[in-house]
Amino acid sequence: MSTAYLIGKPVGHSLSPAMHNAAFAALGLPHTYRALEVDESQLRATLERWRGEDVLGANVTIPHKEAVLKLVDEVDDEARAIGAVNTVARKGTRLVGHNTDKYGFEQAVRSIRGHSVDDSGYPFVMDNVLVLGAGGAARACVLSLLEHKNGVLIANRDRARAQRLAGAMAKFDTYSRGIQVVPWSERGTVVDAVVNATPLGMHGEDPLEGAELPLWVVDLVPTAEETPLVKRARSREYGAVVDGLVMLLHQAARAFGLWTGLEPPLEVMRAALPRPV
Repeated sequence: MSTAYLIGKPVGHSLSPAMHNAAFAALGLPHTYRALEVDESQLRATLERWRGEDVLGANVTIPHKEAVLKLVDEVDDEARAIGAVNTVARKGTRLVGHNTDKYGFEQAVRSIRGHSVDDSGYPFVMDNVLVLGAGGAARACVLSLLEHKNGVLIANRDRARAQRLAGAMAKFDTYSRGIQVVPWSERGTVVDAVVNATPLGMHGEDPLEGAELPLWVVDLVPTAEETPLVKRARSREYGAVVDGLVMLLHQAARAFGLWTGLEPPLEVMRAALPRPV
């Protein structure tokens, strides 16, 4: 029996074990998925230990996505472009870093019904989109938005980190729409869409409390109950909202395929979530 892990801190709230263990059971695979809280000081030793253990790989969450990129043996092109690893696959004694966040984000926004503006189903093209956050998930979203010709604004409580993200992503702004860093205090600025890639919402916070919401609201926080931002967006008579569980589902399905080489049982994984998405 092989084990797949979720590593980060904290991880006790995660909905991933239910999804992956349901998928393993549905396909008759003798594997298990466990959440493992790992401090930064333990990160290198944890990955090194996996080389000699019966480990499929791992998902990586806050705050380790950027650090893990430097600790694996190989990094795929997309993870390197994003600058973060959220999935590790073990190949013999080698650890290969991947990033499924961009795929998960794109599948999530394509799930919005009736709002597609291009043949691929991607809803944001030539829009101004505000991304809240500057961590691994934000990096994946910014890259995707730039590839789809959007203007990107970044707001983060640590402004210097937002500026580093903008600098790292500037080379992907091939349509010259621009990347702008805005102060956290001005995150209510008028835009076409907002993407919450911060943890705010995990404990009942609304990262845009008091601000008028744009047409599109994408909240990446995956919680058992709807976040305040999702509830507020859905209470309007206009616009569209993407719930964090949708991105979680699709990035998890891609990780499952990387570990097993099998088609993930998407509907089984969806049914294991705590509410319909």
